[in-house]
Amino acid sequence: MMKSATFLSMLTLVFAVSVCAAAGQSLQPGDPDQAGFELSWRMDTTRDGFVSRDEWERFFTDHDKDNDGQLSLEELRLSLRVDEEEVDDADHGRLAAFERLDANTSDLIEPEEWPGKAVDFQYIDSNRDGVLSREEFLSRKARWWNERFENLDLNGDGIITRSEWLDSTSVFDRLDRNRNGVLDRREFYNPR
Repeated sequence: MMKSATFLSMLTLVFAVSVCAAAGQSLQPGDPDQAGFELSWRMDTTRDGFVSRDEWERFFTDHDKDNDGQLSLEELRLSLRVDEEEVDDADHGRLAAFERLDANTSDLIEPEEWPGKAVDFQYIDSNRDGVLSREEFLSRKARWWNERFENLDLNGDGIITRSEWLDSTSVFDRLDRNRNGVLDRREFYNPR
């Protein structure tokens, strides 16, 4: 019975987000098509690509501000609100990442400079011109890609050290192709 209730709650949440997006009501300023993705991203605290029952229940409990056992559209809107100071810090880090990735200083990230998968590059390349502008790289659409790295880079220095790494040592060693004891974005997003 609990599984049915959890599934029904999740289905209702997805429906509410879809209705808001279809009605043009963005749950957070920005691209309303991203609202469902943003919401599931915030619930997936382990970043494994799935929202577990525990993650869902924790999210629900944290955002049911009036403790009525329901999430209103206003509570959903508030759950997607971003702390402006947090955004400024993150944008500063993303700007520094853009500068590091732009090896030829063309003010564009070209496919050969991209440390991630081609499909991610194509997704972020909104205008489909084959390069990523600074605006595209810093866009809301690209935020999810950057956040995967930033969540592990605890001190924000642009690299992931062994002490920041949460997975096994063997995975870290496999990713650290140049054997310098740290992971940069290129190594992190290109596991080989």
